[in-house]
Amino acid sequence: MNPAQVTGRFVALLRRVPVTAVLVVVVAVGASWGTDRTLGTGAHALAAGRWWTLPASALSVATPAGTLVTLLLIAALLGPVEHRWGSRRTAPALVLGQVAAGLLGAGASALLATTGDRWGLRLAGALVVGPLPGVLATVAAASAVATPLVRRRVRVVLGVGLVMLVLYGGTGGDVHRLAGWVVGLLAGELAVRLRGRHVERGPVSRRESRALVALVVAAAAIGPLVAALARTSTGPWSVLSHLFVSGAPDAGTLSTLCGKGTQLDDCRVLLGRSHLAGLGPTLLSALPVLVQLVLAEGLRRGRRAAWVGAVVYSGVLAVVGAVVVAAVLQDPQAALTTLGTPRGGLPVVAVWAPVAAPVTVLVLLLLTRNRFPVPAAPGTARRWAGLAGGGLGVVVLAYVGAGLLLRGEWSRPPTVGRLLLDLPARMLPPGWLGEVLPELAPLHGAARVLANWTGVACWVVLVGSAWIVVRPAVPSGDAARARALVDRHGDGALSFMTTWVGNRWWFTEDGQAVVAFRVVGGVALTTGDPVGAPDARARAVPEFTTWCLARGWTPCWYSVTDGVVEALPGARRVQVASETWLPLGQLAFTGKKWQDVRTAVNRAARDGVQAVWLRWAEAPLALREQVARSSEEWLAGKGLPEMGFTLGGLDELEDPDVRCLLSVGPDGRVHGITSWLPASRDGVRVGWTLDLMRRSPGCPPGTMEFLVGTAALTFQEERAEFVSLSGAPLAFPAGGGEDDALARLLEATGRLMEPVYGFRSLLSFKAKFQPRHRPLWLVHLDTADLPRIARAVSQAYLPHLSPAQALRLGRAVLVGRRPRRPVAAGGPASSPSELVGSGAR
Repeated sequence: MNPAQVTGRFVALLRRVPVTAVLVVVVAVGASWGTDRTLGTGAHALAAGRWWTLPASALSVATPAGTLVTLLLIAALLGPVEHRWGSRRTAPALVLGQVAAGLLGAGASALLATTGDRWGLRLAGALVVGPLPGVLATVAAASAVATPLVRRRVRVVLGVGLVMLVLYGGTGGDVHRLAGWVVGLLAGELAVRLRGRHVERGPVSRRESRALVALVVAAAAIGPLVAALARTSTGPWSVLSHLFVSGAPDAGTLSTLCGKGTQLDDCRVLLGRSHLAGLGPTLLSALPVLVQLVLAEGLRRGRRAAWVGAVVYSGVLAVVGAVVVAAVLQDPQAALTTLGTPRGGLPVVAVWAPVAAPVTVLVLLLLTRNRFPVPAAPGTARRWAGLAGGGLGVVVLAYVGAGLLLRGEWSRPPTVGRLLLDLPARMLPPGWLGEVLPELAPLHGAARVLANWTGVACWVVLVGSAWIVVRPAVPSGDAARARALVDRHGDGALSFMTTWVGNRWWFTEDGQAVVAFRVVGGVALTTGDPVGAPDARARAVPEFTTWCLARGWTPCWYSVTDGVVEALPGARRVQVASETWLPLGQLAFTGKKWQDVRTAVNRAARDGVQAVWLRWAEAPLALREQVARSSEEWLAGKGLPEMGFTLGGLDELEDPDVRCLLSVGPDGRVHGITSWLPASRDGVRVGWTLDLMRRSPGCPPGTMEFLVGTAALTFQEERAEFVSLSGAPLAFPAGGGEDDALARLLEATGRLMEPVYGFRSLLSFKAKFQPRHRPLWLVHLDTADLPRIARAVSQAYLPHLSPAQALRLGRAVLVGRRPRRPVAAGGPASSPSELVGSGAR
């Protein structure tokens, strides 16, 4: 690249994000001149009258490594904000944020120093340089007018990171950066309120909430380890680092404590630590953290077993932390070697850190319990116990056997009992030797290797076995039996939903039919018709109904076809939806009635838009992230929680039998996605059912028509018999539905809910494909059960509806409009039909 091209690109960059570009140049030039500590701001600097350091501190960075990190963060954080927010807002926000962060950080440090706390005194005397406080203040302020998804992700990720840095790192720069973040959040919210703008606080989807909880768990796990590796850590929770990593004492400390003969316990601890060097103790410090990270990955995937493991692990850490806190409170003036602090120098916030950190994580896990419903495969607990127990048993036998063989290399004669009592201490990270002393002390090389690596071997077994609980569950037991019946006899449009997570399964005595159901508030809701051989399906209906009544449940056959109605004579039925489906074989988009679909297909071909078939698990990561981001933005903007039950989401795309069709522009941007559930007969795909529909913001018109039309033609070429576009609840075609009082009430309810959920609009969209209609029924035994059934159906579809969301829903219904969508900074309001929801059943 010649100098002219470099200059041209730099000028183009200046035009797009001039404030960011200038700041990058200033920081880079300042770094080449070296660090100027006179520019540093802080409590002492301001007390000395150097108020000019508040803005000037942004012109220098402390270290070369810090300069590189700062430049990367400026480009990654400030650049996108300026591009979207505008330079006229970014420049004053950056300067004012830097000044306000310096004032708040210095004021908090001075206030803390008045208590005599060691940490406060260090913060008051620190000189802080760098532009990141102002950058973070600008990002936080701009997040107030971002989309709900972006706002939540930015605030949680950066907020958790900054708080952890203060708690575990605790440097003056950490405090000022957090101060800038807090100033920006307050300023952004205040500006929004003063302008009278409405900012939608969108709900959190299952996937998003799992990821956020996993982030907190992971941050809590690596925080102490990062503090241990950073030599300058002075934060109030940095004491936790000593529970994981403990440095070897110097010779002077050893001679001082061990020479007097009056501090035998401390001497023994330090002697034990003096041998803790090398790779083994280092791994022993990191492997417990790795267990937590493995569990965090399981939480991200929604695994119930990972949630249980994280709760147990956090509970154990809380108990052990309570032991440490009790020891400190029992003798507050003593120098606890475990916490690595001088006598009498441990502040109150640090005293409670060992128990506060795990309890915080434990409370978060308990509050979000219902976000982790994905069960492990049957037998997972037994396999985990077998692998973990067997692996630990081998390690114990090896440790005891080798320890007895090395009899002369221990400080005391080893016995089987002493070696077994000594083993638990070997599993503790090195820092715990301050409170838990091993029974035996190795004297020579071989015994030291055995002592240092036995704990590592135990943790390796636990890490490896823990991975079992976070792996995707392979169907087995009832799930496998149900899946086999669906593959053989699942030729109904909704049959594949039988396999979804959250269902329970009931089988006929001969195992020829299965009913998928879930119990909500004492009501057994089925997921469509029974699946099985035709004669077995008819038998399953009265048998399952009797089985439910015997257990005190109210049976409710939901979204079922006429076959269930005929198999249960005397029962009452209510039409709840109209399924739309297309017979295949002679489908062609010719004639005036197909004009909308034909126009959409032709436009896509003219614009170079491609229809891409794929399996979700095999899709490129960048493509999956595009779809997930669009889906999360759509959900966050609705103001209502994610629906479930018979409405699939991104989680259901993970099944390898589900096919996805994407509309991808010539630039690689995903315009929309549809997912299709198979209908099978004797292992042959005879039909496909539309499940998920998502359309990205700003996509071309006709995207969904193009996807559905292309899918129908593809399935026809594959000799499928039908395509089902699913049903729209509480919406019926002209002349459809029944004419009794209850049916009229449901129709009125559908009209009332139209501004919120658009059931009728969804039915109108599907009408473009000239479908046939088939009623879907709710079948029940007694009219008096309808209130309970209605409540159960509502809870099944909206299991996480909060009171605030319920009020928002009611308000939207009353005013006859959809919940307002947020307006992006510097951009127009988003269209209410940005994305088409899934085909509701």
